[in-house]
Amino acid sequence: MNASAELVRVGRDRLVAANSLLMTTNATVQIGGRGFGGLIVQWLGAPVALAVNAVTHLLSALALARVRPAAATATGRDRPAGGFVRQLTEGVRHVLGNPLLRPLAVSLAGINLTVNLMTTMLPVLFLRELGLGAGLLGLFLGAGGVGALLGAVTARPLAARIGHGRALWLPGVLVAPAGALVALVDTGPWLWLAGFGWLALAWRTGIGNVIGVSLRQRVTPDGLLGRMNATFRFLLTGAIAVGAGLAGLLGQYASPRTSVWVGAVGAALTWLPVFRSPLRALADPAALPAVDR
Repeated sequence: MNASAELVRVGRDRLVAANSLLMTTNATVQIGGRGFGGLIVQWLGAPVALAVNAVTHLLSALALARVRPAAATATGRDRPAGGFVRQLTEGVRHVLGNPLLRPLAVSLAGINLTVNLMTTMLPVLFLRELGLGAGLLGLFLGAGGVGALLGAVTARPLAARIGHGRALWLPGVLVAPAGALVALVDTGPWLWLAGFGWLALAWRTGIGNVIGVSLRQRVTPDGLLGRMNATFRFLLTGAIAVGAGLAGLLGQYASPRTSVWVGAVGAALTWLPVFRSPLRALADPAALPAVDR
């Protein structure tokens, strides 16, 4: 499709399929990017890896600059009313006041926090304590991209088979022991087991991303979509920052492996908010009352 092609809009009945394609692309990039990045650090050094990363960001910006904006279609009725604070409040109220979105936000934020308790300290474990090298670290993290890719691919058939609600919490139950495998990372066979555990955690996350994003888009009116997404992004990226900060404190005052263990235990519990909510047995979001578009 060229830059002048007409914008294609995805209907609410095709959200899972569309988000699966987006997450598949993202996971594929993670596989190559993390593995290749580790090899560059090992072969050419960290400064070269950072320079390559800066160039790729520049190329990304140039590609985005070539995208032509869609023609404005919003009417006065569609434009948010009120100032910034009021619009922000409406978005937060919609997310935290919705019985389906609130547990989803808590669960996803918990996943981001606990996973970053692990990922922040994994380089320290690999490079300083185990002496495994940057290349192996990159391949290990790349296994997470493989897991995310598998999650994005399997999310749609899994949701169709067991229901969207179960697809949000059941994988979390199944991979709960995987965090322990990551925390036990060591040389030899334990490295392979930890890699499998990391892949399993990423598989769960890939499924949750596809089903969760589709659900929150499905139950949100068009006029609130931007503010809903902004609220989720704030909560989820904020959880990443908190997880990284806690990992640093645990690594300094306890040990890097302690931080990974705390993250592993926490990750094993992140399915509970969804399980204890109305999302638990939701079969298909299409059966929910239609939102006011």
